[in-house]
Amino acid sequence: MSDRSGEADQNVEAGKSITPIVFDYEGITSYSVRGLPSGLSYNIDEANQKILITGTIDKDIMSGDYEYKVTVENDAGAKIIKTGTITVKGCQAHTSIKVVENEKQKVEVGAEIKLVVFQFANVPLDDNLSAFNTSEGSLKGKFNYSVQDNKLIVSGTVDENLEDGSYSIKIIVEGENNNDTAFASVEVTHKPVVTRITVIKNASQKVTAGDSIKPIVFYKEHALELVLPNFPGGYERMENNDTVTIIGLIQEGSKGLHDIVLSVIGPENQATAKATIEVIPATMTFDLVEGSDNQTVVAGQDIVPIVYQYSHMYSVKGNVPANLKVEQDKEKKQVKISGTIDPESATHEYTYTFELTDYYEQKTTVSGKINVVASSSSCSRMDSVGSSSLQNDEHSSNIVAAMPSFEFSYANNELTVVSPNSAMVRVQVFDLMGHVVETFTESAVSVKNFSLASLTKGNYVVRIESAHAVRLAKIIVK
Repeated sequence: MSDRSGEADQNVEAGKSITPIVFDYEGITSYSVRGLPSGLSYNIDEANQKILITGTIDKDIMSGDYEYKVTVENDAGAKIIKTGTITVKGCQAHTSIKVVENEKQKVEVGAEIKLVVFQFANVPLDDNLSAFNTSEGSLKGKFNYSVQDNKLIVSGTVDENLEDGSYSIKIIVEGENNNDTAFASVEVTHKPVVTRITVIKNASQKVTAGDSIKPIVFYKEHALELVLPNFPGGYERMENNDTVTIIGLIQEGSKGLHDIVLSVIGPENQATAKATIEVIPATMTFDLVEGSDNQTVVAGQDIVPIVYQYSHMYSVKGNVPANLKVEQDKEKKQVKISGTIDPESATHEYTYTFELTDYYEQKTTVSGKINVVASSSSCSRMDSVGSSSLQNDEHSSNIVAAMPSFEFSYANNELTVVSPNSAMVRVQVFDLMGHVVETFTESAVSVKNFSLASLTKGNYVVRIESAHAVRLAKIIVK
């Protein structure tokens, strides 16, 4: 590249045109021109392979030596640089600065701002940008300042501890004859706080009515309030840092699908998570476990006690012979017929009945026979007693079944189970994530102690179960 016409170095008064500067080139692939005083421009004449610098110096430009640089490069990467100086004799040059890009913007705390571009004129430049005062703005953070041609570019990151509000980037420029100021406005907002909740354990399960559920564990983030509007039975909610555990006993009489929806309310939004419990209808049972439901007894003698074991029964209505009594053991879930046959009873076959109703209002009838043989002192009356005597010798009993409970206590990391009779007892210990961490299966004769001292300190849920009862409780291992 070589000069063809025009002087590379020129002296020009402000407001006057320069002598066009023309560079001839050959075989270049790119070029650039930097450092021209305002008012001048450059372009390329590809047909004649020329780079031209022309124009009129701005009349309000500041006096000084403006060194420009023309750089060309070929496809091999070789560069040629030509320089020159245009000395301007100016009048009272006016210094100015203004925002030309992103005068207003919104940004989150700790985030990067969009590039803010200021355009300036008649500002003396040096490597330290000493003519630019950048410390007066209210926006705090880490920012970088760079100059390209007649533009000051601001980039950087907002301080993450700033409060919400409007802040400014303020630039003051100092010129030869005057100073000028420009502002960019930045609205700072906090990062959104998103409240979330998800099911992480036992999102779906099947449970028979009357049984306890597997613990349902939810994971929550930024939750201020929890709402559990519906549960098919009794439940307990336990919170531990960022988890919520739901335990409970399904109500007798429940059936079908039940959505367990836990709602959380946060600072800026609400969220819900759903677990599903499929409740299997419980089947009522009423089984003979002791004695005989078809026995023969001499009048004046005791019958062999008749004991029925029941489950999932709402109520029972019984008709039994006179002088006999019906008792209910709520802990064992048993109904017992016992007593002495009237000594004056004649020989007769008595039929006793129980009308059973389950929690779904379905009815079933269970019956048995007691064959009475008259004693020797009442033989003379046998022939005079007919089947109609059943109406005179029977009475009715109404019984409502109740849920049994275990007697148990917990102290000093030891669980004590008290059982009125010898029975197999199963103890399961769950952590608050729903995992089984300990299991015992023992025969509880009156009193049985279970040590939990080996467990890690913390909150747990204990489930105690026998053939006739299920109990849940929250414990703390210290």
